[in-house]
Amino acid sequence: MKKIYLLIFTIAACVTTSSNSFAQKNDKRTGFLKDSTTQMPIVLASVTNLTTRETVMTSGVGKFSIAVKPNEILSFAAVGYYFDTLTVHSENNTAIIAAFLKPLGAYLGNVTVSSKGLNRYQLDSIERRKEFLQGIAGYMIPAVAKANSGAGIALNIDRFSRNEKKKRRAYTFYEDNENEAYINYRFTPELVASLTGFKNDELQTFMQTYRPSTSWLRTNTSREDLVYYINAQLKNYKPTRNEVR
Repeated sequence: MKKIYLLIFTIAACVTTSSNSFAQKNDKRTGFLKDSTTQMPIVLASVTNLTTRETVMTSGVGKFSIAVKPNEILSFAAVGYYFDTLTVHSENNTAIIAAFLKPLGAYLGNVTVSSKGLNRYQLDSIERRKEFLQGIAGYMIPAVAKANSGAGIALNIDRFSRNEKKKRRAYTFYEDNENEAYINYRFTPELVASLTGFKNDELQTFMQTYRPSTSWLRTNTSREDLVYYINAQLKNYKPTRNEVR
C-alpha cells in the first residue's frame, strides 16, 4: 500500500512541476526593439523586466524573448539611445511587443560634441541625465503613446510627478538604466565576437548568459580585464539547441 501512495505522490509532483513549467513558459513574450527614427532594429540592447530583474539581449534583428506578465514593466537600454519603458497590458502571449527607442542627439548628426577627454559613454550619460532632470522638474511630455502593433500595448515614457515618492522611484529607475548602459558600453558585441568567433544567435546567447555585473565592470576597468573574463567564460560555455531566436 505504501508503494501505491508513493507512486501517486510521485505522479502528482510531476504534474505540478509540469504545470509550473508550462505556466512559466507561457509567460514568455516575444518582441522587437527598433530605432524610432529609422525603424531599424536595435541590436544587442538590454531588455529588463523591472519586477523580476531578468535581463535579456536583443538579437541581430532586434528580437527578444522575456518572461513578463500583464502590468509588468519592461525597461530598455542601448548605446546611443535614451532610456524608455513599456508597460505590458495585453494578456495575449502571442501578441508581439513593439518597442522603440529615441536616438541621442549626437547620433542624429545635429549636435556638435566637444569631448574634453570624455568617452562615448560619459557623453551619452550627460545627455540622458539632462533629459531626465528636465523631466522630473515638471517639463510635461505625454506619458503614454499607443504602439502601432495592434497588440494593446502602450509604450510609456514616465516623466514622473513632483511627488517625492515618485521622484525617488524615478532616480532608482534612472540609475538602474545607467548601469545597463554602462554594461552595454563595456561588454560590446564587437569585443565578444573578436574573442569568441560567435555571431548572430550564438553571440546573443553567449552575451546574455555571461553578461557581467556593473559592480564587476567598475572594479575591473581595463580592456584586459574584460578579455580575461570573456576567455574564462568561454571555457564554460556549452552551446545548446535552445538558443534565443
